Amino acid sequence: MRLSGLRNACVRTLDGERLGRVHEVHAEGGRIVALICGPASLLERLTGKRGGRRIPWECVRRIADGEIFVTPDPPQRKRAKSASASRSRQGTRRPSAPPSKR
Repeated sequence: MRLSGLRNACVRTLDGERLGRVHEVHAEGGRIVALICGPASLLERLTGKRGGRRIPWECVRRIADGEIFVTPDPPQRKRAKSASASRSRQGTRRPSAPPSKR
């Protein structure tokens, strides 16, 4: 199977609950680590903000006919606490530009 076969595949639990479609496949060292699915995963793919449902590859039970079946209760991605400023910008100041010479 190729990665292109996993993208846009419907993800369902073994109980039949639909979790969404795969929009991202995360890999490390040539091995699949997780699938990112659901409506928020499309936004994650386009913007880089974390929001999709992350399903570890260990939870995948079978792949058949364009559908991926996972354990009945796959883990949810924990929501990050919202902060007033992003971590990369806390406590930093932007240098001011020199005045123009016009």
